[in-house]
Amino acid sequence: MTNSQIRRLWVVLIGLMFAAVIIVGRLFAFQILQGEEWAQRAGNEFYVVAQPNRGNIYDRNGAVLAANGADYQVSVSPNMVLEPLELSMSLASILQRPQYEVLAALQANTPYMMLAGRVSPEMADLILALPYEGVQVDPLPRRFYPQGKLMCHELGYVDFDGNGGSGLEGYYQTELAGEAASARVNISPLTVQESVIAREGADLVLTIDRTVQYVVEQYLARGLQQYGARSGTIIVMDPRTGAILAMANLPCYEPYTFFDVSDESVLLNPAVSKQHEPGSVMKLVTMAAALDAGVVTPHSTYYDAGVLEVGGHRTVNWDRSAPGTVDMTTLLSRSLNVGAATLAVWMGADTYYDYLQRFNFGRPTGIDLMAEMAGTMPLPGSEFWAESFLATNAYGQGLAVTPLQMISAVSALANNGYLMQPYLVQEVRSAQGTYVHQPMVLSRPISEETAHQVTAMAVTAVAREVYEAQIEGYTVAGKTGTAQIAENGVYLTNATIGSFIGWLPADAPELIIFVKLDRPTASPWGSLTAAPLFAELASELVVLLNIPPDSVRLQADVLAARGQ
Repeated sequence: MTNSQIRRLWVVLIGLMFAAVIIVGRLFAFQILQGEEWAQRAGNEFYVVAQPNRGNIYDRNGAVLAANGADYQVSVSPNMVLEPLELSMSLASILQRPQYEVLAALQANTPYMMLAGRVSPEMADLILALPYEGVQVDPLPRRFYPQGKLMCHELGYVDFDGNGGSGLEGYYQTELAGEAASARVNISPLTVQESVIAREGADLVLTIDRTVQYVVEQYLARGLQQYGARSGTIIVMDPRTGAILAMANLPCYEPYTFFDVSDESVLLNPAVSKQHEPGSVMKLVTMAAALDAGVVTPHSTYYDAGVLEVGGHRTVNWDRSAPGTVDMTTLLSRSLNVGAATLAVWMGADTYYDYLQRFNFGRPTGIDLMAEMAGTMPLPGSEFWAESFLATNAYGQGLAVTPLQMISAVSALANNGYLMQPYLVQEVRSAQGTYVHQPMVLSRPISEETAHQVTAMAVTAVAREVYEAQIEGYTVAGKTGTAQIAENGVYLTNATIGSFIGWLPADAPELIIFVKLDRPTASPWGSLTAAPLFAELASELVVLLNIPPDSVRLQADVLAARGQ
């Protein structure tokens, strides 16, 4: 070994010994001198949260009704801005703010300045395209509604904290929002790190087809304009299952900009959260109760003198008529108040209110929408009930219902006596699987025979008296309603609620439709406002939903029975 090699070897050895001393010294310092401090640091943990994505909402055919998007937060680091004057001019134009305000922010003696809390994606793109340093654009989660105002009350809205405020967004908040995951993670690299995985929000698939919903909303808007009504509601339901096929209310609002609503009552869904006195459509229920209780038959008669006093209240017919001896079908066709009150008196309070409760009045239907009201129906024995209510309730005054309660109750007449629970969500799809809604019977207030009897009477009523509700090629069963509006305990003389409820095809119903117009000015009567609007809408819906005319359907049934 040469001298030069020996010298290089000693250099290497000395270097290794020096490195070993440093390493041993540092270990001694860490473990002995600073051991307690580092042990404490190693025990420190920080909190990690994984936020889930909110589930989407789809119509029955997969069209997106509610999804996730983003607004953007705009901030600036003044010490990084090299061209404050030019940048302030560009930002002021995009943000629609005075240039001097923006320039003051860009020249502030601070490391961070907020310029805008929330801007649209379009504005964010314009800002990101600017050729200047120092501006930061950060996304903020936001609920997005691709269909605009469509189904505003049914979908509801989501606030800036991610909470559903009404409608489906509120009712299914837990399912849609998912569940955030969190864990305390140790900073020590020697500690096994846990995975933090959130439970993603579930998707909802509705019973509503957006095309059908759009058509219904358009007809409602046309009806308000044509009949001079202040507001209105239309509900379309399958009476066989309780599935809501459309639910429209006007006035509406934009769910994406719910915070711009000046009157917060507009955020409530009138179909489930606002109640009204139903008027003469209630006579369908009164007749069904009397027939089912065996108090009358379809051929029974009574003498109508044009006035009936019950509990100190005088009931008169809407047209002030005194028709004399009247049968049950005529009672319903002519919508006689005295006749309905007579049936209730014959039944007696106990029997009559037992039937009203079977029809689910006075309690929520349980539909999957936020803030459903129960309606108002004082019962005998209550301090709020008076004997006169036995008469007035029979023709739809002195009690209050939601539009959904009314259509649900009458749907039992169209469904062989079975009252189905209404619902909007057909499927809930999550990582754990898919829940499919199964139709549920709320009650069976009347027998199949009674349901068919009242349906036959309602067909005759439309054929005899409500020509405006007839649809060419289809047999319609239905009833008009004209209810006075009570304010401060007094019925207004110049304001009514016009309504019509009808189902078809009458012998095998696939649709039941409730039309309600508030304060129409063209006419106070439901027969001249709600009924023709029903006919126009139903004529289009039977095409959209592929419901064949009676002749085609019955011929198909005959051929099927023959095995052809």
